[in-house]
Amino acid sequence: MKKTIRPTLLLPALTLCLLSLLSACSGDPADALTDAAERIIEKWDLSEKISIHGDSVWQAENRVYSGYDPALSAGITFEDTMKIDAVEDLPALWEPTPAPPTAEEPNVAGPQNDGFLMRVYDSMPIYADKNDASPAFTLKSGEIVELKEGPDGWAEVYPGGGGDFYGWAKDGFSHAVGSECGVYAVLPVEYGIAKTNQETWVRAYSHLVDIRRYFRTAECRDDDFSGIDLENVDLVIGMKLSTNDTTIHEPFYNRNLCLVQYDLIPMIEDAVERFRRDGLVIVIYDAYRPTSVQQRWFDVVRVHKWVADPSIGMGGVHDRGTALDISLVDLAGNLLEMPTPMHTFTEESSRLSQTMTAKARENMDYMLAVMLECNFTYIQSEWWHFQDVNTKFYLPTDHPIDEIPLAVLEN
Repeated sequence: MKKTIRPTLLLPALTLCLLSLLSACSGDPADALTDAAERIIEKWDLSEKISIHGDSVWQAENRVYSGYDPALSAGITFEDTMKIDAVEDLPALWEPTPAPPTAEEPNVAGPQNDGFLMRVYDSMPIYADKNDASPAFTLKSGEIVELKEGPDGWAEVYPGGGGDFYGWAKDGFSHAVGSECGVYAVLPVEYGIAKTNQETWVRAYSHLVDIRRYFRTAECRDDDFSGIDLENVDLVIGMKLSTNDTTIHEPFYNRNLCLVQYDLIPMIEDAVERFRRDGLVIVIYDAYRPTSVQQRWFDVVRVHKWVADPSIGMGGVHDRGTALDISLVDLAGNLLEMPTPMHTFTEESSRLSQTMTAKARENMDYMLAVMLECNFTYIQSEWWHFQDVNTKFYLPTDHPIDEIPLAVLEN
């Protein structure tokens, strides 16, 4: 939790600041200081300012302290009476030390750098011509491209590994970061009440985090793992709902963001280590799913056991960030055989199905046993689905995946 300096600790410092400032004012500094101190103490009285009203104390404190100018808020103004006859007479308080030159050129556009390898962190629309009204196609998060600065904010876009000109991207550099950097989603902690399957309400909260902050990850949305060093990867992220391979034959969103409740991180870490001992890596195909996406998908599938209706009982669990849809890949890049492809909404996907091969049943049961040891639970209708046993205590939320704020994660 972010620490906030209490006003009682600030008063001595404020007093010293006021003494020095008031010395330049007309009138008696002592009288002015006394009057100012009384007004500041009255202003800093937070006994009636911090109350819950649906917000956390942290939020309330930050509203109070943000941009706070104690002198201005207390109604104190200062006359400009300080006269400086010769600037050179003032002592030099601090001289900045110039930064030493570096051999490496900065990552800025210029004649010394024809283009830059960048990683797309958001969707990047590509136009065949700058005058076109709509893009020819859109690059997705994670793709490596070479960008060259063009006129009027446009950027020339090329494949990261070399190749023919892709097209033009408006403000292309604002949609990408350095190729050695990644990004992660940043979301607030939220509190409220949540509905249960018994039609009752419980106190709940949400602390969604981006899994890339805690694990070595690789991105793969087409199940082609040939270019990934799986020996040095903890998790592969391939959110199927960000691809065209969905039941609506188009993406529900564009970003390949994998969000889960923070409390799941130790459980996932345990699973990663257990599968690693057997030469396997988890592939995550779905995790947090906004309520609006849950509703849109249910409206298509219309079968609650495969895509939960948000209006029934506690609704889904994906929109609470406590569920994972996963499979396993070996270090050679081969997906383990499972009963069906991911998100196949038929009876063949049930753990009780009699149509699966013996090898698929063996792999399914193995994955289930490990996930149970890591304190996950499961459902019978989907071999890929695992969730936290305490799901009802987490808030369902509706954060649009493509609009969540992102921060740069270096290396």
